[in-house]
Amino acid sequence: MGERMTWEEMKKAYPDEWIRVTDYEIDERGHLKSGVVLYHSASKHETYSRPLSGRSEAFWYTGESTFSGLRSQAELHTL
Repeated sequence: MGERMTWEEMKKAYPDEWIRVTDYEIDERGHLKSGVVLYHSASKHETYSRPLSGRSEAFWYTGESTFSGLRSQAELHTL
């Protein structure tokens, strides 16, 4: 298994990739603070389809999100 990394270290080591993390720590807002990377890939499907480790795991994307979310919907429908 890999070593514990901070979120900043993960983004630098695996830019614009999907990562699957275990032994993770999140802050009060649900943002990843640190953890151990199990798998990483530019392919979301490849990262999701790997075998489970049997421990608690979570997925994150290290790049910029293209999801504009509710803000863009609100901007489209302003009065």
